[in-house]
Amino acid sequence: MMMFPLPPKPRGVIAPVFLNVNKSKDNDDVMEDSATPSGQRFELGKVILKEFEDPSTGKMRMYEGTIKKYFDDEKLYNVEFEDGHAEDMTEAEVAMCVDDEESGEATFSGRSSRSARRKKVNYSEVTVDKDGNTGGTRGMKRKPSKKGRKSANKKRRGANNSISMANSDDESESDFEYEAEEDEDDDTIRADEDAVDTTGSSKQPARGKSKKGKGKGSIKRIQWDEIDLRLDTSASVENERMVEYRKACEKVKGWLDDVDDLALPANPLDRLLNELGGPGKVAELTGRKIRQVRRFDESKGKMVVFYEKRKGAGRFDQINVEERNNFQSGKKLVAILSEAASTGISLQADKRVGNQKRRVHITLELPWSADKAIQQLGRTHRANQTSGPSYKFLISDVGGEKRFAAAVAKRLALMGALTQGDRRATGQSNALGLGGFDFDNKFGKLALKTMIEEIWKCNKNCLTDAPEKLVLDALKTIDSRLSEALDQPGDWKANLAPYSDDAKSEQDHYELLEDLLLHKCPKLAEQRVKAIGEGKSVVKYLDGTETKEAIKPKIDEEVKAAMEAGLNFNVLCLLWLFDVGVTEQSASGANNYFKKGKPMDVPKFLNRTLGMNLLRQKLIVEHFIKHLGEQVSRSIRNGTYDLGIKSIGGHSVVIEKPRSFCFRGLEAKDERVLLYKVNLDRGMDAETASQLYAETKTSDIDRDNVSAMNSEAGFGAGDWLGCGQPRQIKSGFYIDCRDVFKEVPRMFLIINQGRASNKCVVVRPNEGKKTFTKEFVWKTWLHGNDCRLTLCTDINQAIVAWKKEFDLADRPSDLLYQENCFGRHTESYYIFGGDIVPILNKIVTSDIPLNHSSSDKIKFPDVVRVEPPGKTPEDDSANEVSESTVNEQAEDEDDSSEPPAVGHKVALKMLGGSVFRGAITECKDDPESFITTFTDGSVVEMSADEVNKARQLFDTEWTKLVVNADVPKAVASSIEVHNSVNAQAQGATRRPILPAGEEITTEEYEKIFEEDYNGAVPNVLVGIHFPNTQKKWFSESEGREIRIPNWQFVLRKLAERLLEEGSCSSRQLLNLENAERVKLQQS
Repeated sequence: MMMFPLPPKPRGVIAPVFLNVNKSKDNDDVMEDSATPSGQRFELGKVILKEFEDPSTGKMRMYEGTIKKYFDDEKLYNVEFEDGHAEDMTEAEVAMCVDDEESGEATFSGRSSRSARRKKVNYSEVTVDKDGNTGGTRGMKRKPSKKGRKSANKKRRGANNSISMANSDDESESDFEYEAEEDEDDDTIRADEDAVDTTGSSKQPARGKSKKGKGKGSIKRIQWDEIDLRLDTSASVENERMVEYRKACEKVKGWLDDVDDLALPANPLDRLLNELGGPGKVAELTGRKIRQVRRFDESKGKMVVFYEKRKGAGRFDQINVEERNNFQSGKKLVAILSEAASTGISLQADKRVGNQKRRVHITLELPWSADKAIQQLGRTHRANQTSGPSYKFLISDVGGEKRFAAAVAKRLALMGALTQGDRRATGQSNALGLGGFDFDNKFGKLALKTMIEEIWKCNKNCLTDAPEKLVLDALKTIDSRLSEALDQPGDWKANLAPYSDDAKSEQDHYELLEDLLLHKCPKLAEQRVKAIGEGKSVVKYLDGTETKEAIKPKIDEEVKAAMEAGLNFNVLCLLWLFDVGVTEQSASGANNYFKKGKPMDVPKFLNRTLGMNLLRQKLIVEHFIKHLGEQVSRSIRNGTYDLGIKSIGGHSVVIEKPRSFCFRGLEAKDERVLLYKVNLDRGMDAETASQLYAETKTSDIDRDNVSAMNSEAGFGAGDWLGCGQPRQIKSGFYIDCRDVFKEVPRMFLIINQGRASNKCVVVRPNEGKKTFTKEFVWKTWLHGNDCRLTLCTDINQAIVAWKKEFDLADRPSDLLYQENCFGRHTESYYIFGGDIVPILNKIVTSDIPLNHSSSDKIKFPDVVRVEPPGKTPEDDSANEVSESTVNEQAEDEDDSSEPPAVGHKVALKMLGGSVFRGAITECKDDPESFITTFTDGSVVEMSADEVNKARQLFDTEWTKLVVNADVPKAVASSIEVHNSVNAQAQGATRRPILPAGEEITTEEYEKIFEEDYNGAVPNVLVGIHFPNTQKKWFSESEGREIRIPNWQFVLRKLAERLLEEGSCSSRQLLNLENAERVKLQQS
């Protein structure tokens, strides 16, 4: 009863059952939420005694043990003893270790029964008279003084376990000592045992005689709820205690009933386990030993929760391996992992297992470490899988939770940049959805600095409108402080200063309000002082003297007046940040407890927002994201924004045969710089748009949007756009039916990215997919002054209109097909690829004027990735290389399982990764060896084992060329042309573009280094792209400046620079190679 504020239990009263949380009034009734199985006899936490040999002394001694767990299926109790060891005991073994009387009946008390080691204290006060005086009782006696204790100890040593009562000679040093009561579980209690001993001493029973027994004057035990509340409390202290005890028990029972009525959430892990089908259908890969399982009890006719021990066919440490095998084999289609099983377990759709269904990896909680995140995500994304997983991250719209996503997103971006040279390699490119949470970068730091400066200055220009409800809260704080200053004598401005005897926190708060009202917002202070003087204080309105209906228009008027006087969102943020310990000094680094001398960074700002309530968190983080968007937009306008690798794609992507240049001469005569021309159709046809719409409607993102729109609160992240009213954007087709569009109405497909993102994807038939903020979409298209789109309810009609506009947009992007609608065929992209890294600096600087100033805006080239659109089934069947294709090659050429013979094809991998192909030209018998000739002209003698490995390497390289590089089978099988997976197929002979003698007369200097290209055209391309602009170039033949494309200007300036440095032209390299070849033939 120590956990409840109950008075001591009166003698003869049976304690209430509800004090024991695991005990029911009826032993046969198992509550639905009870964790005690129906077959359990002894309660958890019960103390037992068992005799063991003491290892230190070798003698037998009694050890105290506590029942920790009960396994219903095995009928075993897990008992942990005081020396640290634990063992499983049967019910009979436990019963032998329990007191005889207690072991005779089933017990379910939730408290530890320690009657064998500790006896209950008698709090009875039946001998207390009306005046509160007590006599000498067995239940209470005085403790002897030090002098009396010595004599008492002598008597105690001579007596047989009896306690003598020794009166203290010095009552000033005495205190009370309570004698333990031997047994309080009898049905009756002898009244004569509690009789007053007027002599001050009590006789103890003789050795071997029992004190128990029923005699004349016995007191009947009663239940606590049978105590009569009408007892005369003035008659005795005992009556008063009994009445107070019942009242206290009724109060506690009411509290417990209220707790039982609470709909508290269950343990997430056990709830998932039970709602997904139970242990028979869910594989649990965790580190816990027991779990709560909900099963249907036929005897009770309802679901009952049991504690169950996790077990498998083998040892406990092999349970996770067994559960992993159950999931991989398909016996269980759901797996739940904790951090204990986040490493070292493969759960991908492996080709070697029975369950090859695509994995859907749902992350309930992001780890703090990006390394751990990669480990967890890697459980379902590994080698030899039939399909990649689909990742789902559950991130709530709480502003502070973005802090965790931001930390992981930053580390993932850095990891991708280090390992693959692409910041998006482990983020957006793998559809993880965390790219929008990467706040901790240079733009985030600049946005935070700008936002904090505006907050400290209480800038009038604010990106976010202040909600009126939160303005009212700030107004109450301001009016309360101004009212205190006005009530005091003297100038109210001087009265705003804090008092010297105020606490430090109060002084800081008053100094903040003083600085706010006198220096940052003086107009606001004057307006509020005037309003308070006129009796229009918000504090006065809210004192409860008037009804809500009467004061609402008055308060709205004061809130509006305060907002006009300067009470905006920046002022609110100033007060909110102060509440979580962020001041102007700490944010600037002048007085920072954590990092002295350093200003507040993005992670610390997001950490501090966790101390705010949910609405404040959401608003201030969204305010920060708006500042971040402003910084990014400004950087893009200035041409200084680094997009990383920019993807280029559309309805169709055609990569033409590139131009090849050898710019490095003798220094690297085998390296080529390639210039690709990419033709792009950026539109989206009706079929693709319909598929995208269907995927959106069935996705979790759309369901979140629908639930957010249907909720009464109606505010999820991105749905509140800063003006105090919810603005929901529903995914779907939209139509613009204004009269200015004569040919066909403008069609839009808008996709809301979910509650955790502030972005929308907007798709047009002529422009394809683009990403905008939700606020921009709302203000520009859904609720703009000139344009208001209408949501299409008839999808078939929308698809027909979409197809018509898509066909109408079949023209270049610089031509209009109707008002403000341009064609979908963009200007061709020219992309530099190949071996550009060694001369990358020269290529980039070729586009920078020599006489440029530091104030000139320089647009650097973009790193781009050209991605083909999704292949159609016809394209897949045309380009697919099946097993039969590989078998055809084996049948046409040779079988590697046959003994080596003349004509069999081999391959040799040289240092550096180059692979040369060849064939066996001669076989020797003694010793057994083979002469092989390769495409580079080398002749190598090999043993039988080396030849077999070379034949296998040829088969492997042939498969790579045909399957991965789309090289024709005839070319891949040929041993006349050198080809490699890692090198461009350039042929054996260099072929310059310019005829001999024209190098001196041409003005197109780049052609001096250009050669014919005979390699394959890749499907995916990564390179650098210069802006599509025009540059001036002086033409000597025309005698004037002409305008040429930027890519051509870069090539020409680079070639001109290399000619000045004395680099060899393509023709000169060919002549040198021919001379070397003739010399080699002569030798």
